[in-house]
Amino acid sequence: MTATPLPGRDEAMLEAASWKIRLNEAPDDEALAAACVAWRARSVLHEAAWRRVEKAWGVAGGLAGENMPAGEAVPSVGRHRPGRGGRWLRRIALGVAASVLVGAFGLRTPDLVLRLRADYVTGAGETRTLALPDGSTVILGPRSAIALHYAGRERAVALLEGEAFFTVVHDAAHGFSVTAARAVVRDIGTAFDVRLAGDGVAVAVKEGMVGISWPGRGALVRLASGQQWAVDGASGREQRGEVDPAGVGAWASGHLVLDGMTLADAVRTLGRYYAGTVLTHGLERDRVPMGGVYDLHRPKEALEAISALHGGRVVSLPAGLLLVLSGPGAG
Repeated sequence: MTATPLPGRDEAMLEAASWKIRLNEAPDDEALAAACVAWRARSVLHEAAWRRVEKAWGVAGGLAGENMPAGEAVPSVGRHRPGRGGRWLRRIALGVAASVLVGAFGLRTPDLVLRLRADYVTGAGETRTLALPDGSTVILGPRSAIALHYAGRERAVALLEGEAFFTVVHDAAHGFSVTAARAVVRDIGTAFDVRLAGDGVAVAVKEGMVGISWPGRGALVRLASGQQWAVDGASGREQRGEVDPAGVGAWASGHLVLDGMTLADAVRTLGRYYAGTVLTHGLERDRVPMGGVYDLHRPKEALEAISALHGGRVVSLPAGLLLVLSGPGAG
């Protein structure tokens, strides 16, 4: 599973764990310590989350003491200089962060309800090419799911999760549509990509033309080859632009082409190719469009690269967890 921005208590827990990691890495940074104190004072929710993390940290320290070799003391949090004990403390810190995050977000196996609804589902890093009953084809991206609804004069596909690239055999007597979130994309003889982006949707056209309907929008959005459109599900804000047709669906051959995608969407997309779990903090504040081409066979390295470009970083945690943190300017 990949993470989307989380409100309330869950986000506070993630922020508290993030502060703990940062303070552990820079125990003598007085400005950082002051910033953490200010964050805690900002709300009762923040202080409660901090206390919960502190409690978990203390328990982990006690357990570590029971299992450490004889004669090696448990280092004091935030005061030990780098060294053998410091490295041990870092392992404790990351383990605690992982346990806090797992407890806060209830990380779980793929959603059973989604699997029951879907006709086809892919796992992390897995792509799958499917031949549809009418001769059209769909390439299903990693951690994605679709359901087919072929009946009467309508050929319909529901994108339930992730991303899919469609190459449609045009049939004037039988319409072809893709439903994603609240958007309905209708084919007019084409090859196009549909991606769920948070609670919104993004569409890009490689060949031909599509028409897109969205609740509350009067006229159809019409896209031709080399055009893309995205809508934010919460605000209804739309973005439309040009794209290199050759880059549409390039992920199917192992390359992610970022052409106007935000950092949060890029991380969310790369997270589907990573075998573990990717959690984020603060990325939703970064709205600067991104560019570049990244190797999807090395998703962790790609995540590190795009995060560094925006002043952020990636923290590796136990159990295959990656925590992607925003840069200082975004928080």
